[in-house]
Amino acid sequence: MASLLKRIRDLVSANLNAMLDKAEDPEKMVNEYLRQMQDQLYETRTAVAAAMADENKLHRLWTSNQAMADEWESKATAALQAEKEDLAKQALIRRRGYLQLAESYQKQYESQDQQVEELRDALAKLEAKIAEAKARRELIIAKKHQAETQEAIVATVRTLGDSTTAFEGLGRMEEKVNDRLAQAQAMAELEGGALEIQMEDVEADTAAEADLAELKKKLGME
Repeated sequence: MASLLKRIRDLVSANLNAMLDKAEDPEKMVNEYLRQMQDQLYETRTAVAAAMADENKLHRLWTSNQAMADEWESKATAALQAEKEDLAKQALIRRRGYLQLAESYQKQYESQDQQVEELRDALAKLEAKIAEAKARRELIIAKKHQAETQEAIVATVRTLGDSTTAFEGLGRMEEKVNDRLAQAQAMAELEGGALEIQMEDVEADTAAEADLAELKKKLGME
């Protein structure tokens, strides 16, 4: 029992906060801690049940032997009243035997009762520690999920930032293309203007040739 109580005290007295602070994976650590306590809880409950059964047995033995001692005392009284001292003495001898057994069982019962109280107290503390550890585990899991969500948000924002940069690059490229397109259109317009001038020159030359032919005809130079 002493080793059992020591193991329980070691688990209960463990500084859970300090253990979690040092752990690389707090969730894994608290799960292992809970596993150990759950194993200890089963063993402790079994020990408490066995101790209580022994306590009840000792109490029965104590009270039954005390009852027998009382019964033999009554027989001794009856024998003495009947002036049978030898029988009274024999009855008192039997009474003393049962009384000694009753006193022995009483001491064992009282000692067992103390052990049961210690085990019950240890069991209650262990159950409270398990409840605390479970609550801390749920808190750790919630914080872990919160951290994962925050990391996902940061990654998404970073991706959006990269996309913005890419869009800015595309915008600059589009601007360059637009500049080239405007320049090409200007060149086309310039070339178109030069062609129109040339066509106008051709038309003027043709008209001049016609005028010249008509003038020669008037002058009879043909």
